[in-house]
Formats: sequence, structure tokens, C-alpha cells
Amino acid sequence: MVKCLRVEKGKAEAKRRELAGKGILDNRYAPARDSKFVFFPVKGAPPGMKLVEKKLARREGRGEPFSAELEAKLTPVERAALVKSFDIVGDIAVVEVPLELEGKEKLIADAIMKQHRGILVVAKKMGGTAGEFRIRPVEVIAGEKRTHTLYREGGCVFGLDLNKTYFSPRLGTERGRLCALVKKGERVLVPFAGVGPFAIRMGKAMEKFQRSFSDVAPRDATKMGGAEVVGLELNPEACAFFRENIERNKCKNVRVVEGDVAALLPGKYNGWADRVAMPLPKDGRQFLAGIIPCLKKGGMLHYYSFGGMEAPFAEAERDVVEASAKLGRKARVVFRRVVRPYSKTVEQVVVDAEIL
Repeated sequence: MVKCLRVEKGKAEAKRRELAGKGILDNRYAPARDSKFVFFPVKGAPPGMKLVEKKLARREGRGEPFSAELEAKLTPVERAALVKSFDIVGDIAVVEVPLELEGKEKLIADAIMKQHRGILVVAKKMGGTAGEFRIRPVEVIAGEKRTHTLYREGGCVFGLDLNKTYFSPRLGTERGRLCALVKKGERVLVPFAGVGPFAIRMGKAMEKFQRSFSDVAPRDATKMGGAEVVGLELNPEACAFFRENIERNKCKNVRVVEGDVAALLPGKYNGWADRVAMPLPKDGRQFLAGIIPCLKKGGMLHYYSFGGMEAPFAEAERDVVEASAKLGRKARVVFRRVVRPYSKTVEQVVVDAEIL
């Protein structure tokens, strides 16, 4: 019997990437499935993770995490500096290579590709998120010489290029959470939409509530009594991928508007939205004055921000409450969650607020 994490099938792929990136997934065994769940073998799981025991088939030729492959090839100082977690975006592994390990990139990449057969590219981070389009550049260190890929999440497929667009696989859980919250006939606005993961996943989630629009243009969806999701994005490259992803996922109720959020809002969208998802954790407060008027009375704002470990939600809640008050509105915080650790002292958080 093997210790496993039980995950709903619809969330399995995102969770597999998360476990693999953290080095928790036990590749010695093949996951098991039943009609509702996938059972992932784990080891070194953090305290508090609820596990079950399951009989799993042992894989031949698959063993320890990639870091174990490097034990005899790195000095003690290098082993201590090795970052054992990494992101998996489609078939690309994105790793962080500290200064102490410069020159050992090929060793690291080979170890990862040996343990994760589905990875065809290994790329290293070349700096932090920066620039007008919030892109975190990477450099390919092994495998195919490309930075574009197809990423699968929640039954959707997203095309993207890591060096041309912003994308974070670590927000998959949040995207799934919002999919469970959308309601029949809602109109949803997604500023800073990127290649469309929030907008498209919510749009697909709402399809079960609405009639087929197979012969209706996306912009006419609300006239047919169904829901509509509008994504706003400044980056032309991201918009191009967004449009392709709408077609790829056969979305009839999602559309992209290219342009600067500050210039597009409020204006055309005043009082338009039942819900706004705002996945811009840095400097998001400067856009609240334009975004809040877009919400109907009682509309829901999902506001992403950063906060210190001691009081992670304080700043985000203050941003929303103060911005609403300046506009003669009232914000009632109904939910808060730590999305992920960002650094040793900072966490990314989300605050859901009803705007009255």
C-alpha cells in the first residue's frame, strides 16, 4: 500500500504539476483512478496533507526525485543551493538556477527530464517579472529550442509563449475556485486577462447554464439570455494567443478586448459586470477606481494582491474598502485566502468583496 493524495478528476492535472514541481510526487508508482478521483503517490508530503493508502503499480526504471540524481555530481555547497521545486507549463519545466550552480544547468535539466518523461524543454528563469507586459523571461537550457507550449487545465487547453506572455500555473486552484462560483446569466469582466485562462475557464463553466450559441457571434451572447465573459488585455501577443484559445476551446461566450485597462474603464463597462476577476497582484490598487464602477450593486470583486506573513490580508482589504468608499460604494469582504507563498516574507492573497 502506498500513501496517496486523492484528487477530483477535474483538478488532477493541475495538482499533478503542483506535486511534481514541489518534489512530492513519487514517480516510482503509477497513479490510480476510479470514477471520481485520481490517486497520486506522494512522499515527503507536508504535515496536514490528508492522505489515503492505495495499492499502486510500481513503475520500472523510475525512482527518486531529480535532486537524488544529482547527489554524487554536486558538492555539499551546490546541493544546499539547489532549488528542488519548479513549475511545469505544458511540456516545459521552468527552473531557478542559483549563482552557485551556474555551469551545472545541463546536469539539472538532464535529471529533470529523466524523471519526468513528458517534459521536452527545460528553461531557466532569467530574472523577475518586469516590463509593461509583466513577462518573466526564460532561457532554454535543454531539450527543444522553444518557449511556446500547450498547457492543459480544468478540461481546457491554452497556447502560450513564456517569453512573450505572462502565465502562472500556480493560479490553477484559484481559476477552479472561481469556476465553482459563477452563476447562470452572469456577465464577468477579467482585466489583465493574459492568454485567457481565467476568462475561458469561467466561460466554459457557465456553458452548462446557457443555451448553445453555435450560430451566434460571441458579442451577441448576452442578447440570447446567456452569460458573457470579456477579457481585457494590453499585450498584443497575449491577445493573439487569447483569440486562438477561444477558438481552441470552442468558447461562444468569451471575447477579448485589446487595449489599456486604464483607458478602457470605466466608460463602456459602467455597471455592466456581475463579477470582476482581477489577476494582477502587483500595483492593482491603482486600477480600482476604474474597475469598481464596472460592478453592479451587489457585484463580486476578486482582488489579488501581496501581503506580509504576519497580516497577509490587511493591505488588500484596505485597498478595496478605501477605493470603494471614495466612489461612494461600500465593500463587504466575504472571503480571503492565501494563494501561494511569494517569498520568505510575502504571500500572494485573494480577497473576495461584495461591492454595494
